[in-house]
Amino acid sequence: MSFTTARTARYICLGEPGPAIQHVWICLHGEAQPLAEFTAHLINLDTPERLLILPEALSRYPLPAAENGTSPATAASWFTPGSVQADVADLVVYLDALATQLLAHCPPNVPVTVLGCGHGAAAAACWLAAGHTRYDRLILYASVFPPEIDRRATLAALPVRPVTLVSTTTDTFTPEAVAEGLLHDLQEVGLPAQLRYVSEGPLPLASLGAAGEG
Repeated sequence: MSFTTARTARYICLGEPGPAIQHVWICLHGEAQPLAEFTAHLINLDTPERLLILPEALSRYPLPAAENGTSPATAASWFTPGSVQADVADLVVYLDALATQLLAHCPPNVPVTVLGCGHGAAAAACWLAAGHTRYDRLILYASVFPPEIDRRATLAALPVRPVTLVSTTTDTFTPEAVAEGLLHDLQEVGLPAQLRYVSEGPLPLASLGAAGEG
């Protein structure tokens, strides 16, 4: 049995919502990736005209304490085994509400980019396929879709917007994250998609197409 209830979510903003914002990025972290670490990977995007919104997934848990004695960090998961469909429903409601609240303080029709990393890429696709948030493009970095999610059906439900796949040239991620199969699926369902490669570390602006923001 299950019971739906409201709960408190956490997020980070780089920049302040307001009339000076020219671009909004909503960025979803990967599995077991603390928000502080994820933020460090996006440092190249932190400019005065951009608002970066970094929501934390709802299933939080502590990471093991570091050997140097520092306090353990907190990580979060978008999906938990055995409850993926409920997790998807919860994250759609959560992310739609957060986006609505923050975009209300930005100029009308400000361009919105959604970026998802690892499991955050699957969360982004599920959210945008089922939710009502307006966006202009989707970037999926080292995407990992849980097996309980019908990836093709999710992609087929996305609005027709440009999709950029970013794959790392390192072996840090699983073979699925190499992205050729995902690129094929996107093209098969009629979405304009392209694939770019980057090395590990802070995401370069060129790989994300940030230089082409209009």
